[in-house]
Amino acid sequence: MSTKPIAATKPSTNPPETVTLKAICAELKIDPRLAREKLRIAAREAKKFPELAKTHKPRLAWEWPKGSEAEKQARAALLA
Repeated sequence: MSTKPIAATKPSTNPPETVTLKAICAELKIDPRLAREKLRIAAREAKKFPELAKTHKPRLAWEWPKGSEAEKQARAALLA
């Protein structure tokens, strides 16, 4: 009877790439403090930014999976 090591039986899952607010602010040359304020306002507008409102959790970092609809809505909110 052969046994496999536990580490070998776990499936290898790579965490999805995330985009942080800090990276978006650096890219768009926006002040992070102003960006957070804009995103808080946008997250309250669930009709206009539904994915952004769903994914944001209070007191957690502003980050989204790369290429997600929430990231696109966050960028749109920052540019508005």
